[in-house]
Amino acid sequence: MRIDQYLWAVRYFKSRSLATKACKKGHVSVNNQVAKPSREIFPMDKIIIRKEQINHSLNVLDIPNSRVGAKLVDIYRLNTTPKEEFKQNELQSLAQDYYLSLIHI
Repeated sequence: MRIDQYLWAVRYFKSRSLATKACKKGHVSVNNQVAKPSREIFPMDKIIIRKEQINHSLNVLDIPNSRVGAKLVDIYRLNTTPKEEFKQNELQSLAQDYYLSLIHI
């Protein structure tokens, strides 16, 4: 299965065209190599997706036939994103909010 199709099928992107754009911009890598949208993926591949300033890491467990329901996503991928990624994003958001509050004083 193509990487853009897989990312859409396991609900990382709302549409396949958004997944394709992310690949073309270099925001998706497979096994530490930047992936083109047409790159084939296989079970045990490691994918890193840069989305909303967070590097999401996942391992491919299986390949779905088509888009899967939200409850079934964990059958096809293992999320290995470190918790620090989310904490860092939260801190950046708080810092930005604080800065904006200083401007409006």
